[in-house]
Amino acid sequence: MIKKNFFYNSLFSVSQFIFPLITFPYSSRILGPHGIGSVNFIDSCTQYFLLFSALGIPMYGIREVAKRKDKPEELQKLAREIFSIHFYSTVVFALFYLIAAVSVRQLREHLDLVCVGIGIMFFAPFTCEWFFQGLEKFKYISSRAFAFKILSVIFLFAFLRKDSPSIVYYLIGASSGILTSIFNQYKLSKLISLKLIVADLRKHLKPLVVILSSSLAVSVYLLLDNIILGLLKGEEAVGIYSTSLRIVRIPLAIVAAMSVAIVPQISRAFHNGNEQAIRSLMQKSFTFVSLLIVPITFGMFISSPFLVQAFAGHKFVASEVPLKILAPIILLIGLNNIFGIQLLTPMGKEKLLLKAVSYGMVFSITLNFILIPYFSFIGAAITSMCTEVVVTIVCYYFVRKYIDVSFNFKVFFQCLFAASMFFVIEFLLKQIELNYTLTQLLVIAISAIFYLSFVWFFVKDNNVESIKRQLLAKRGFSPLFFTKPVKEI
Repeated sequence: MIKKNFFYNSLFSVSQFIFPLITFPYSSRILGPHGIGSVNFIDSCTQYFLLFSALGIPMYGIREVAKRKDKPEELQKLAREIFSIHFYSTVVFALFYLIAAVSVRQLREHLDLVCVGIGIMFFAPFTCEWFFQGLEKFKYISSRAFAFKILSVIFLFAFLRKDSPSIVYYLIGASSGILTSIFNQYKLSKLISLKLIVADLRKHLKPLVVILSSSLAVSVYLLLDNIILGLLKGEEAVGIYSTSLRIVRIPLAIVAAMSVAIVPQISRAFHNGNEQAIRSLMQKSFTFVSLLIVPITFGMFISSPFLVQAFAGHKFVASEVPLKILAPIILLIGLNNIFGIQLLTPMGKEKLLLKAVSYGMVFSITLNFILIPYFSFIGAAITSMCTEVVVTIVCYYFVRKYIDVSFNFKVFFQCLFAASMFFVIEFLLKQIELNYTLTQLLVIAISAIFYLSFVWFFVKDNNVESIKRQLLAKRGFSPLFFTKPVKEI
């Protein structure tokens, strides 16, 4: 079940980020750093108000729906309550957003983009993605998301031209979310009867406020840097920095896929007191991060100049340095998802997660206001990376203190060693006088081959052996080909 959910949710999450690999090189060359920066500045503000209006519902809804998936009457009642809370809060915060847009000069200058953001807010409650994720309907989620992303790509190439204003780009970006809301409501109507209510809403507010507080604290160091950059250094600095962030966040789709796929099962395991299942799920998740995220982190650091040139073009060459600084965030967020989202939240320890991200929030605000005035987008990148280090350390401390679960760090360090060899491969290939693009492609290809070979022959772990057995079994090899499962640590 986990493998299927992870596959479908990977398709969904990757669709959120893989399509920019197709669209962003086109749009960045048309709009330039200033145009991209304007949209990202307003979108960062929009995301803040979306976060407030959601009240922590995306994570809370998954957990609560997973607990009631076999109780139709309770599930329908829960869905109506959560939907109503989300809708009412959206009306309130959309009004606040409009007041802020009229009052703040930097927002007022982009009032057309703000109106698009408010429209995005009003569609958000009708998406109810938490309902389908809690029921583990990842096949439906991924196929629908993939189809709508294809439509948005068609819209982009059809309607974005050299003389197009930034609002066209923002509207096209919002189109898949709007279509998702409409289609999800149609799908929901076949499963439950959804309507607005006013009774029995208060009981959800306390856990929602705790989760919201954690989300807000996290958002400070995910979104506030763009806003501070926009206010202090202008839209072009936002365009440079947000481009490096966009590239870094592409592989984070894989991390998000694993988290969303595994949270419902961990929630049920905690609810049933099944400690063995919890340990098994956590080790699988940790092995996954070690095997996949470690090499991606090293690869992105080494190939950052090539990635920026290929992804955004020569106008964004300044994004190379912040991208190198931000590369470790991929691994840090992968670990944070395990310690925080996959462990602390399902077991009801949201307050510990809130405490951890609150430390990160204070650290981020302080360092942003110190570094951004002097170092602009480079200061923002340094702040983001250092903040993730702080949150990772604190989350791991809480996990070790309150939860009886251990991780096989041997696999992690083996993967770390193998990925560090990418630097040697890059150095050796640069000694050969080849075309720049060919050299970079060879670095990526040879590094990947070396890493996969190292993992196959030298990394010994039950989860790794299981993957190897399945891969070879599909190709007709006998299970006797494999070594015995290694002892779990």
